[in-house]
Amino acid sequence: MKTVGIMVDIKHLAAEGLNKSQIARRLHLDRSTVAKYLAMDEMPERTRRKQVPRKIDDYIDHIKARIAKYPELTAERIYREIAELGYTGSRRSVRRYLSTIRPKQERVYKPFETLPGEQAQVDWGHEKAFGEDGKPVNRYSFCFILGYSRVRYVEYTTSQDMATFLACLERALRYIGGCPGEIVFDNCKTVVSERIGDVVRFTDDLLRFAVVYGFRPRACWVNDPESKGKVESTVKYARRDFYYGNEHLSHAEVNRKVRVWMDQVANRKVSETTRRVPFELLEEERSFFRPLPALTRSAAYAEKGARVSKACLISVDGNQYSVPHRLARQAVTLRLFETQIEVYTAGELAVTLPRCHGKGQRIIQEEHYTGRHTGNKRASLQQRFESLGPIAREYLQGLAQANSGGFRDQVESILALCDTYGTEAVYAAMERAAQYRNYSYKAIKRILLQQERNPDALPQPPGEQLPVTVPVPAVEVQQRSPHYYAQVGRP
Repeated sequence: MKTVGIMVDIKHLAAEGLNKSQIARRLHLDRSTVAKYLAMDEMPERTRRKQVPRKIDDYIDHIKARIAKYPELTAERIYREIAELGYTGSRRSVRRYLSTIRPKQERVYKPFETLPGEQAQVDWGHEKAFGEDGKPVNRYSFCFILGYSRVRYVEYTTSQDMATFLACLERALRYIGGCPGEIVFDNCKTVVSERIGDVVRFTDDLLRFAVVYGFRPRACWVNDPESKGKVESTVKYARRDFYYGNEHLSHAEVNRKVRVWMDQVANRKVSETTRRVPFELLEEERSFFRPLPALTRSAAYAEKGARVSKACLISVDGNQYSVPHRLARQAVTLRLFETQIEVYTAGELAVTLPRCHGKGQRIIQEEHYTGRHTGNKRASLQQRFESLGPIAREYLQGLAQANSGGFRDQVESILALCDTYGTEAVYAAMERAAQYRNYSYKAIKRILLQQERNPDALPQPPGEQLPVTVPVPAVEVQQRSPHYYAQVGRP
């Protein structure tokens, strides 16, 4: 059967003087159809199609009985039960039928208004953004609204961590020039640490911030956006009226422009609810705010404990930062601000570090390692040996290449000889052994024993030289190997 619109067109064209054939050609209808509708004074009722038996009809009584007793039974569970009874239809048919018989509870909404200075609401929005390379990047909108005046504050961030969250909230309170008595938050982890029903345990960082500014935090009901519906609307309004089309802007530029949008558009447009301009109502509401505290430094920080590694590093949000070497292996307390990190030990500020965002970065400051104790026993042993005299380094390298006994043991044994024979005697013996390229502890020990038995065996340091007035003939001195002293010293 044709629609009512077709019948109206037929009647209209007939009134204009067109005959049945002309009407049929113009409306692309059969002439008999035109004649049938012209003969009608009103549109006939649509005849309903005869209902075709369904496969699920034989199991309806069973389904109703089960749902009446157990209203939360799933469609999949019902399907398995009736399939065992012989049902051959689809799961979709079961779901479709259950949707018609399950009891539905329609939510009833009630407008909720607050007194001046009573409440503000805060929430995050997730926005689309792109980096310079065209790839998607994280960007979030921090949204704040006063319940009475409807003044809005919006800011865009690249992080939702506690320090950023509190810094945004601090800037929002300074934007409105005071603090309301209550602020309603979503149930995010920066706000709620644990919750059982309407009993909420807030995070320590939020409570510390709330004490400074003098407001009471409140968490909205889970899965109940209407309890913070004003800020939910603000998130959508800012996205639709400002952010859409500006997602390509840089982080700094989008925040500069959103401030202009707040001052000139969002807070100067007449509210559909209050029928007033938000900025005008704000002047009335300010007298009910708690005054902002006079702070010498920001209260927007998160506090956490950490342990410094043996490499003098701490880890924060996937990045590593160096700290002064005196803090190595110690437990410290960190205060994480939006742009810096303060490291405390025993309640005293030890160092302030610039904070970087992102992941996998290592920020090393060379001055943190200046004057540190290396703890390198090998380097200390080398320094002690080389302090014997200029030739000691050459002799140390000769010991390493000689492969005559343990390298470290020989070095330590030679140094031990200094306690018995004195540093000067050991160094003189080392010089003598080096002349014959005999690099070993035994060589030095033999020379020292021979000198002990025959003090003239080694030349003594020359005394003051008198000026020579007569020519002295050149005398060639015979040099002897250290093995000679070993033979002489035998009985």
